[in-house]
Amino acid sequence: MSSRFRRVCFTVLLVIACCAPLRAQETPPATPPVKQALPPTHDPREIIRRALDVDQNDFRLARNYTFERREELKLLDKRGDIKKHEIKTYDVTILYDEPRSRLIRKNDKPLTDKEERKEEEKLNKLVAERKNESEEDHQKRLAKQEKERQQERAFVRDIINAYDFRIVGEDPMDGHDTYVVEAVPREDFHPTQPHADILPKLRGKIWISKEDYGCVKLEAETLDTISWGLFLLRIHRGTEFRLVQTRVNDEIWLPSRISLKASARVALFANGAIDWESNFSNYKKFTSGVRLLPGTAAVVPEADPPR
Repeated sequence: MSSRFRRVCFTVLLVIACCAPLRAQETPPATPPVKQALPPTHDPREIIRRALDVDQNDFRLARNYTFERREELKLLDKRGDIKKHEIKTYDVTILYDEPRSRLIRKNDKPLTDKEERKEEEKLNKLVAERKNESEEDHQKRLAKQEKERQQERAFVRDIINAYDFRIVGEDPMDGHDTYVVEAVPREDFHPTQPHADILPKLRGKIWISKEDYGCVKLEAETLDTISWGLFLLRIHRGTEFRLVQTRVNDEIWLPSRISLKASARVALFANGAIDWESNFSNYKKFTSGVRLLPGTAAVVPEADPPR
């Protein structure tokens, strides 16, 4: 699956609850925010607002974690037969304050020597770019990240305004008591942010922890066709998405599984179906950032195993 298609799939899946896993590029605050007890509430809109606040904090914390991501993609023809099946596993680390994915296995087998060299070349290219980055370019990169963060915050307001929220149950989920909140599009919603026009085309349910308002699970489906670009991607009505998260180190909610089942048209390929799943494992927290010293290889501090 191309990186562009993955980004689109993540966007479609996560817009309802703004659970944007592992995109965190914010510099964490010097002092972690003080955790304050919130009064109990059964107002579904307030529950969603609190869940979005938790997610914003997870943006900052997620940059401190490394992990493995195993992606499995199946492309099916109109009869349901598999015409393409590939599995790729990535090691995700933090390099120059940004997440960096390195391919480590294909179809659950080690890379060939040629593939290893290709990944090494990508790493060396990135290191060279960052080592030679001028102060002006560095500031431009930071300004771009800040602009993206501001857009994400504005998008949250559109999420709150795009749906009627209703508590439809209270379920135990992976050892956590949760509120089950249904999100139904509002007919009077007017988007203010780019891509927010897709919100009325999605509905879903969100399982939110009663203890800390983290998103434990999310299920969504499309109510209409969603398109990006001219012929780039078209996801049809009835596409199903699922996100399952896990509590790590008693401080952050991180994805354990994301899946998409869709009848879709990608680029200019013929209509068919897509079955895509991404599993996350081996989360480890760094006690300090990864540093690259001039003329040396990467120096990686010892990681704390997840509890």
